[in-house]
Amino acid sequence: MFIREKSKTVKGKKYIQHQLIESIRTPAGPRQRLVLNLGFLDLQPDKWKELANTIESEIHKQPRLFVTDPQIEKLAKHYAKVIVREKLNKESERAASEKAADRLSADYQSVDVNSVSSSEARKIGAEHVVLAQMREYKFDKILKELGFTDNQLNYAKILIAGRLVHPSSERETARWANEDSAILELLQAKINVYDTALHRTAVLLWEHHDKIEQRLSQAAREIFGLKETIILYDLTNTYFEGSKKGSKIAKHAKSKDKRNDRPLITLALTLDAQGFPKQSKVYEGNVSEPGTLEKMLDELSNVVDGFNCQKTIVIDAGIATEDNLQIIKRKQFKYLAVSRKKSYGDDFWQGSQEQQIKLSDEKTHLRVKLVKTKKESYLLCHSEAKEAKEKAILDRRLKKFEEGLNGINKGLKKKRTHKKYDKIIERIGRLKEKYGVGSLYDIEVKQQKGIATKIIFNKNPNGKAKEKRVGEYVIRTNRLDLIEEEISKIHRTLTTVEDSFRSMKSELGLRPNYHKRDDTGTAHIFITVIAYHIIAGILKKIRTNGINYSWRTIRSILSTQVRVTTSFNTEDKATMHIRTTTTPTLKQNDIYSKLGLVQKPLKQVKIKLPVKRDRTTPNK
Repeated sequence: MFIREKSKTVKGKKYIQHQLIESIRTPAGPRQRLVLNLGFLDLQPDKWKELANTIESEIHKQPRLFVTDPQIEKLAKHYAKVIVREKLNKESERAASEKAADRLSADYQSVDVNSVSSSEARKIGAEHVVLAQMREYKFDKILKELGFTDNQLNYAKILIAGRLVHPSSERETARWANEDSAILELLQAKINVYDTALHRTAVLLWEHHDKIEQRLSQAAREIFGLKETIILYDLTNTYFEGSKKGSKIAKHAKSKDKRNDRPLITLALTLDAQGFPKQSKVYEGNVSEPGTLEKMLDELSNVVDGFNCQKTIVIDAGIATEDNLQIIKRKQFKYLAVSRKKSYGDDFWQGSQEQQIKLSDEKTHLRVKLVKTKKESYLLCHSEAKEAKEKAILDRRLKKFEEGLNGINKGLKKKRTHKKYDKIIERIGRLKEKYGVGSLYDIEVKQQKGIATKIIFNKNPNGKAKEKRVGEYVIRTNRLDLIEEEISKIHRTLTTVEDSFRSMKSELGLRPNYHKRDDTGTAHIFITVIAYHIIAGILKKIRTNGINYSWRTIRSILSTQVRVTTSFNTEDKATMHIRTTTTPTLKQNDIYSKLGLVQKPLKQVKIKLPVKRDRTTPNK
């Protein structure tokens, strides 16, 4: 092998390219053949021959007597990997056109076991599962009908698979696809993955987000036979890194992630009771939750077939305003919502007999009372788990609030402390704002001539009632046909939305969001939503078959299956490179069988390269 310099002039500008060339014998005589375009080599010409020899030695796993220049060694390893990879890819394409039986025939070789090495290990398990689910949803067809090119289609798959397998930025996703994952082999894509291309593709996906979600929802409905009689709706917000100055959607508001210091964006999501997403919507970070429902209901009919009065909209208290309930009834839908009213009074439940409902864990119970009027059913629920959680939070806030008041009281008796009445009222106000329990106390500040002398406080009737109602909530619905257990069961499906948001934030890279532009920021969120569409299908299959793993667990189990190249020298003075997939573990086998997938993605590929001459002699 040797290196040749080639130049060409384009629009008056001269470009130089270096090529790796090998000499071959043909019936027509000796010829030269291009092995690899090296690009521009920043290397002195007197080093070219040494580089060519080192590349050839690296391909054939030949030992070198003398230490090679570190720069040449690094370049040689890189180019040797590229050459072997391309040869294996060509062999893979050729083998794919042959019958499987031909590839499974015995092939015995005498090898030098001391020359055996493994390289180019790439993770393949989780990628295999994700791409299989995309194929089942006919993701290729969806995007091609929207005008995506083959390259854009591959970039889209890499973005979504990356969000599922290795959630990160576009730059890190490109590195993962090029260096860590076998996804390019699975896609049989001969493309260079780089962050700019991924950014552009993400924005393109966002431009078609309505149609893509509609088609994915339709595919899931047909494949899994979804009834979609229960529609869940809720919102969450997530924060951006950076200031997002000039953004039209990133706004400061109360953060559900406790990040009030960051600009926020709001994601609205509708799902069915089994956790399959139907539609998502991105709103400004400070949007009013109740004001989003009507628009979502208008658009939902494009996603859910037969969306009519047989559907029940399930919403939490934050959205269940009287106006929204009227909107749902006006559109002739049914609703089931957590009531915003704090208390209905003991008289309201008088005459209703208390019942106990055993929850799915078979350990905890829910105490309920049902009252039916002509138009609505009301279910008073008392949850043991909710009581324990709320009581701990409330007790901590009450304790901190009282400690603060007592601290101010003690300060009134000390010298050199603020005692002005207005200042003391201001400090009490800050305590109320901090702990949010000030309305549960009657507080009196005694004063003399504008100087506070004593603070007297006691829990008022609201405070005592609050402590009594810990763990209670009321569900209201215009489904008069439902009994206590049915109402409670439908309401508990709201945890599906909470689980979805939790999965998006913890497993699918919804946060952090570093994008500065609004279109790339919303595109980042939409990639996560598409990823959740894919997850819903995967989890449905394995849970139907008795495996209750989270996606994080599945991803971890599958991560140890890799695609690897094994190389060795043979007795007949040749070098063999075998590209194969490692044998799956028992748990990996179990997951694949439940999903109906082959256990070793991609077939074995091998090439045998004869050594043309001895490379053990030093380079000169």
